[in-house]
Amino acid sequence: MKKVVPLTVIGFWILMLLLAIRYHLFHLSLQDIKHFIANSSINPMLLFVAIFCARIFLFIPSSVLIVVGSLFFHTFETILLSLIGMAITETIIYLLSRSILSDSIQQFMENKYPSLFEELISNRKRYLFLTVATPLAPTDGACFIAASTNMKYLPYIAIVFAGNIPIAVLYTLYGNFLLGSPWITICITATILVGFFIYISLKKRQKKDTHFSA
Repeated sequence: MKKVVPLTVIGFWILMLLLAIRYHLFHLSLQDIKHFIANSSINPMLLFVAIFCARIFLFIPSSVLIVVGSLFFHTFETILLSLIGMAITETIIYLLSRSILSDSIQQFMENKYPSLFEELISNRKRYLFLTVATPLAPTDGACFIAASTNMKYLPYIAIVFAGNIPIAVLYTLYGNFLLGSPWITICITATILVGFFIYISLKKRQKKDTHFSA
């Protein structure tokens, strides 16, 4: 049974990838997703949640889908649907991690990075929440690693849900601003990103200078 579950999951993932390649889903833009939802015969809310759940197989960032949702639904609806989609998505990632690579990742971390693994186990809830609640952070990767440490499902999904609330609100409001004042929103976003990259660059240079002086 332990071998059947991983093989089934991997087979399903490969099938989704092949379908995505066949129908050019990797090249979908924000406008394409919006057009697809608007012209579908399926209930828009159900379709939105379904696409949100499928995003891990299509490598679509959750931020893009939340912004798309804000173009279709009211603010509260977008936040609620995004949280439902995120909860289902991260549950899938939890099951994938626990059924496929949990033992392998733990063994690798314990052998190669014992101190880091001990730190991760001790503070995994805090690290998971901070990663999930941080914009542009690798949420799915953090969830995958947290699940591989045998974290219980209820604390795991509670942290994921709590951390995603500010993210869902942030991207929903961003989508609303983008719809109302696109150029102003783009200019502000570009300024923030440039400032962020300058900050990171300065921090790296500071670390190098400290290292050489020591």
